[in-house]
Amino acid sequence: MTPDPARWQRLSQLFDRAIDLDPGARDALLDAECADDPALRAELQRMLDADAADSAFDAGAREIITLHDEDDAGESDDAPSSRLGPWRIDRELGRGGMGTVHAAHRDDDTAQRAAIKRLRRRWDGSAQAQRFLQERRILAALSHPNIPRLLDNGVDDDGRPWFALEFIDGSPLTAWADAQRLPLRERVALFAQVCEAVQHAHEHFVVHRDLKPANILVDRSGRAKVLDFGVAKRMDEQAGSTRTGMFAGFTPEYAAPEQISGGAISAATDVHALGVVLYQLLAGRLPFVFPAEDLRAAAEAISTQQPPRLEQAITTGSDEEVAMRLRERRTDTRAFRRFVRGDLGRILQTALAKEPARRYGSVRAFADDLQRFLDGRPVSVSGDTLGYRTRKFVQRNRWGVAMGAIAALAMVAGVTGILLQTQQARTEAARANLEAERAESEAARARSEAETLAAANSFMSSVFSGASPANSGQANVTLAQALDTTVRQLQESGSTSPSLKVRFLLAAASSYEGLGQPEKAEQAVRSALAIQEAELPESKEDRARVLANLAWARIAYEPAQSLAWAEEAVALHKAATPLSHSGLREAYSVLATAQYQNDDYEAALATTREARQFMLDSGELETAIDVISSLQDEAIVLGALGRHEEAFAIHERVIDLRGRDVGADSQVVAMERMFYGFTLLRSDAFERALAQFDLALPVLQRDLSNDDPSLHQLHLGRGRALVGLGRHAEALPGLEAAHAFGRDHGFDDRQGSVAHFYAQALAGLGRCNEADALLAEMRRRAIDVRRDGRLPLMDTACVE
Repeated sequence: MTPDPARWQRLSQLFDRAIDLDPGARDALLDAECADDPALRAELQRMLDADAADSAFDAGAREIITLHDEDDAGESDDAPSSRLGPWRIDRELGRGGMGTVHAAHRDDDTAQRAAIKRLRRRWDGSAQAQRFLQERRILAALSHPNIPRLLDNGVDDDGRPWFALEFIDGSPLTAWADAQRLPLRERVALFAQVCEAVQHAHEHFVVHRDLKPANILVDRSGRAKVLDFGVAKRMDEQAGSTRTGMFAGFTPEYAAPEQISGGAISAATDVHALGVVLYQLLAGRLPFVFPAEDLRAAAEAISTQQPPRLEQAITTGSDEEVAMRLRERRTDTRAFRRFVRGDLGRILQTALAKEPARRYGSVRAFADDLQRFLDGRPVSVSGDTLGYRTRKFVQRNRWGVAMGAIAALAMVAGVTGILLQTQQARTEAARANLEAERAESEAARARSEAETLAAANSFMSSVFSGASPANSGQANVTLAQALDTTVRQLQESGSTSPSLKVRFLLAAASSYEGLGQPEKAEQAVRSALAIQEAELPESKEDRARVLANLAWARIAYEPAQSLAWAEEAVALHKAATPLSHSGLREAYSVLATAQYQNDDYEAALATTREARQFMLDSGELETAIDVISSLQDEAIVLGALGRHEEAFAIHERVIDLRGRDVGADSQVVAMERMFYGFTLLRSDAFERALAQFDLALPVLQRDLSNDDPSLHQLHLGRGRALVGLGRHAEALPGLEAAHAFGRDHGFDDRQGSVAHFYAQALAGLGRCNEADALLAEMRRRAIDVRRDGRLPLMDTACVE
């Protein structure tokens, strides 16, 4: 590795640009950027090859055992200087196998704190240096309130990379819960925050691979933060490099069987680790106990042994240990057993299954069952017996059941003169029947949605597996190519059930949308529709899901037909048994969008409100992200209706809700301020809009790269506000940056709007020749610069 910091910086930048390109585009980039420096290209190619190759982090125990015995002598000079970039080093926080972590603060007016991780000297020039860079790339791609933000990165004077993360002043998950004497229900609720963070990572194709309490801190406000993605892996890389999690710093107690045996690593691996963490959080001990140095004993326990039941685990150990565990959970043995028996035990049993296919299909499915357990509703893994449904009904409706039983006994005893009580008995009996039916429906729905999530997970696993050179017979298979192959094999398969084919094809359509291939997405949906019509004509849910996806695919091209499809999808979901909550939510969203596209804003407003009420009636909290998203949609529709003050009030409510949830200086709050600013612009409230844009700007500049379209969307909004206020000179830099961005990037049809206000700002400064040249460029590119039918230079000092 080059010791020259400037050259290392150049290598690092080129590596980050090249790593996610397909082979042809990557070679073209290297040819263009390294034409006059063959040595630079050779070094960059070695870095790329190292990143693609299996390393010690992906090796088995035999290959990594010597890493544990490495002598740290000679690393006493590994401490950094007193500064790294703008950060002043305060103290060392810890030292791991790959890097050292230091507490630091910005030496400026902000006094911002950070945890800075720097590559250890022993890894200079090795493949692990690329792993370190991969951790930085992974963190840059994640944005979630339960994952520390990436704040800064660079190289030190020795040419070694570092990056700065949001500083978390907290304690490990289990230690914090014990110190707070957190009751059992609150422990499960706290654990749900961890699930949200891991699910977010999985949605960005990242498997953590080292989840344990030490890597989950809880800050002073009680917010959990998932740390240390140093051994995380992207699932959309070559499948061959996602195998086995044996690596330096490996923690066997939290490992899944496939990590021990060298099997394929997937989202199910993290589900298992989360199961271990929840078991420890509840019982105060690990499910498997073995000597830490005995890998053979670890492999046998993790791969073959079943963990003790929670009610047994809590009483294991000395009397003092058991008493301490119970005090820390504010419970006693009898109450603990009541809490963990039944549903919670089955939930953990599913998460800790030895075979990945028998675990929850996703972290979301795991978390949803835990929420159902907390709410007293049927969970997806508990079966659907009459006795089970009856128990759930009794637990949730003790008063109604008691009254019904008393009235029934009175009738059997022949008590007369109590017609009122008899009528009450009938009412309660009818209510009991309705509740039992609802419980049955909920259990069926839970199973259906768990099956849907499992099908999607299975489908994506098959895609990633298909990207493996060993399976595809090709080197450097892209995710899109693997997706094509999987869809083709699926359509040719004679063993896959029609219902699973439909769900797989809809998952494929979603993946194609994410890859920017809408034509293939629509083709997958139409294939699903053909299967539904031919083989599942009576399935209302399957038809509803397909029609909702088809409406979404065609909404920009056939708005009227898409509206009809979306209306039918909503009606079918409402009539389906069991009712699919996730499916109906999706259909509501597509219907509101179709109504908006057809300029029926009143109908879109009604649908948005109906969808939100449905979510609230289904048990969603006001602070749930889907509920907040529906409020954001309502604000947009109200703005289109000209009901600006109502829209403003909703934006302010969303900002308040999200601020309380994730912090006022978070990226999600900044994005909502930007949307609020655009709504304010609709009513020419330029001063108020500018205030919102100015609050959002520093946060988005901190959290987003200069290639992120959201940052330039903000520049556009801020420029519009400044032009509206006649402050043309201030508007110019942001509009110029947004215009330059739009030359080289997709900008969602905003380029014409940018040019419109950019030209107005130039005209306002009397720079008419530049304004004319800008508009001539737009004509050459066939981009319409009109806004509401008005040309940009109308009513200016420049001639159009």
